[in-house]
Amino acid sequence: MRLDYPKDLAKNLNFRVDIRNRCINDPVLRHEMKELCRRDILTWVNLFCWTKDPRKSTPVLPFITYDYQDKYILEVEDAIDKQYDRLSEKSRDAGASWCILYVLNHKWQFEIGSDFRVGSRKEEFVDKLNVIDTLLEKVRFNLARQPGWLLPKGFTIKDHAGFMRIVNPENGNTIVGESANPHFASGGRSKAVLMDEFSKWDVTIAKSAWSATADVTGCRLPLSTPLGSGNKFAMLAHGTEEKIVKSTLHWTLHPNKTKGLYYKSGVESIPILTKEKAFELWKIGYEVRSEWYDAECERRSESDVAQELDINYLMSGYPFFSMKALALQKIFPLHVRSNEIEPIPFERHILINLIETDGKIEPRDKDGWLRVYEYPEIGKQYIVAADTSEGLAKGDEATIVVREKFTNDIIAVANGAYPPDDIAYKIQKVAKWYNVALTAPENNNHGFTTCNILRNLDCNLYHTMTQGGDVKKPGFTTTAQTRPLMLDLLEQQIRKNEFAMRDEILIKQCRTFVKNQKSGKPEADGDFKDDVVMACAISGWMVKEHPFQAKADDNSGARRRKIEDFKKPVVRFR
Repeated sequence: MRLDYPKDLAKNLNFRVDIRNRCINDPVLRHEMKELCRRDILTWVNLFCWTKDPRKSTPVLPFITYDYQDKYILEVEDAIDKQYDRLSEKSRDAGASWCILYVLNHKWQFEIGSDFRVGSRKEEFVDKLNVIDTLLEKVRFNLARQPGWLLPKGFTIKDHAGFMRIVNPENGNTIVGESANPHFASGGRSKAVLMDEFSKWDVTIAKSAWSATADVTGCRLPLSTPLGSGNKFAMLAHGTEEKIVKSTLHWTLHPNKTKGLYYKSGVESIPILTKEKAFELWKIGYEVRSEWYDAECERRSESDVAQELDINYLMSGYPFFSMKALALQKIFPLHVRSNEIEPIPFERHILINLIETDGKIEPRDKDGWLRVYEYPEIGKQYIVAADTSEGLAKGDEATIVVREKFTNDIIAVANGAYPPDDIAYKIQKVAKWYNVALTAPENNNHGFTTCNILRNLDCNLYHTMTQGGDVKKPGFTTTAQTRPLMLDLLEQQIRKNEFAMRDEILIKQCRTFVKNQKSGKPEADGDFKDDVVMACAISGWMVKEHPFQAKADDNSGARRRKIEDFKKPVVRFR
């Protein structure tokens, strides 16, 4: 049976003082209260646990739970008791770290056989004496404010709560700290392992640590705000590699942050009556806001809001391309034709194979590998760009991107584990079909083989001038100079909505293409791929270098308008 304790701050403080005073001279009440705390963690937290917030005028405060924190504490307790993994994604200031540490503290204090390990990406975040932001200092801080009769027999902070290790002298339980490393927590068994700010762990170390802890405990507790989509925490949260139970502590659940709740529907702001409704709307993708949220957006960057408030994995990971612009792009889904003469429906694509018969390229639906958004048209001019690969099943993919010169729109895309010779013949067929398009496969690494094959085929092959300026090398050479230029051009084209992207894989790869915070290099986040992005960037640079040229004798349907008409903006994907 749970004690009916007050949640109001002043009343709760008075209630705590009264309980402590009465227990001083009443051993029976002390015993009953200790037993109640052992059985009910929420009573213990709300009557005997403390927190510290240096931002407040009174930094040391009693921890009084909100409803969502009650639910979360019980969820973590259940995961430990039943030995299953539980991931916690959170907005900043949700109290998640304190809550999860209270659960560990409670079991360490009251249950036999409760050894825990807590870790973060650096030792200085795990434990630093008198620094309240560290994990073990939070536990020490709370233990120091427990009444003596509630603590383990013989326990003192000085003797049993040292650096990186807190010991229960009565039952032998321990809470041990450890910084991130490939063999994290593999030194012994634990009832649960906390992996704090897991999204910020080095990608390789996080993967190794996650595997290493599988044999150490039945309950792993990764906890973090998001930081991109390519790290182990994001993979777990999205269930892309394995399924895991998940807790979400979003700012809409916090009663102090929900005054003036509303959500955006186009330009209209629609009020929300309850925080529960706000949370549900946020979960299904609505833009939920409040007076507090609006004020935070004024003082934070877009990526900061995504990470610290919105639990937005894509926008929190230092995205290279504008997420708002990518959201405007319309994906054209696949259409399976009833016959091969059926036209491509509006805003759809088809999947075809290309074969060469009597010197002509013909499309076939069987064994399709090319995603086609528009058939080639007489009078239109195209660029075919390609990013080559070794062709291994688990390696990078070879990619072909076709763009129309005048609109810059994506016309066709192919990608797969194609070896250099196979992709060469595919490129040749695609380029020939699209009006003998200028063809620019990357010639770096495996592309050298591809370009040499294309040089001996019927192909309008692009050549790169060497540094000396007197020799042309077949294919497009990606260098430290050309790579940032072509990616910056693509970023500008996407941000300004200058072309229709259409292709789902291209758009998805753009969403997980980030600015590496260590090297500053734009690249795929974690293990995500960027082959279609790179081929698209090459194609855009080729259009810039070899733009559409109107022909005086071109009277085909798509080119009958005056050149002045071509300059008028055309909305093609909204």
